[in-house]
Amino acid sequence: MTSKGSSVQDDSHSDYHKIKQQAKDSMHRGVWQNRFEERFVPLSQREMKCDLPKEAIRAISQGKHYISYRGIPMAKDPFDIVLYETLFYELQPKAIIELGAYTGASALWMADILKTFDCPAEIISVDIDLSLVDEQAQAAEHVRFIEGDCHQIEQLFPAKMLQDLPHPFILIDDAHVNIDGVYGHFHQHALRSGDYFIVEDTVPWIPGKFGEADDQTEWGDWKWGEISDFFRNHEADYRVDQYYTDFFGYNTTWNWNGFLRRQ
Repeated sequence: MTSKGSSVQDDSHSDYHKIKQQAKDSMHRGVWQNRFEERFVPLSQREMKCDLPKEAIRAISQGKHYISYRGIPMAKDPFDIVLYETLFYELQPKAIIELGAYTGASALWMADILKTFDCPAEIISVDIDLSLVDEQAQAAEHVRFIEGDCHQIEQLFPAKMLQDLPHPFILIDDAHVNIDGVYGHFHQHALRSGDYFIVEDTVPWIPGKFGEADDQTEWGDWKWGEISDFFRNHEADYRVDQYYTDFFGYNTTWNWNGFLRRQ
């Protein structure tokens, strides 16, 4: 390093190289191994709270609804965009199932991210109505869209199909219907030790109407009430990964307590 008109010619005077070595020693697959004393904890040890105030969540929600990818509406918050990328690089998943396709932008984005990591994964995105899925997403390599109803999860994802999925595997729930049936089906037939289960939008402060951040109707905690019943009944099978839930602060994500790893 040089500085014109200055006596500084290199960085040997600083701790720069020491810091770089410390980072190298402390990081594995892009994840700092010493960030949390206890990384994986039972759900019963977690609270439904967030370090961000409700007003901040409401303001960020307004921007979230304008997030796009390749010109396609995606509506993913800035925290989880970073967290998903980090998790993908760490886990190197071979298969992802996304419940709730919307425009297909999320599936397309995931496919592109994994391609840059030289980790092409099979991505299956399902929705009860695929009419909103963009043509770019439909044409994406390694992405498959399935139209179907999660209330008929056994027909939508037959047990044999799930049992044949490659691992590591990530299940992303952005549909939030038939909780016991869907979660129980994937728990029995798909999720194995080391796989991840991401439950999206567990934050109760999301505006009740999409795109209207000033709306006084909140999403509420009804969703988490149903979801937490399942995980309480499977307390020994899943752990909350605090590296992702608390990366930016306690539950500073739209997925409060929503990054879980199968034991």
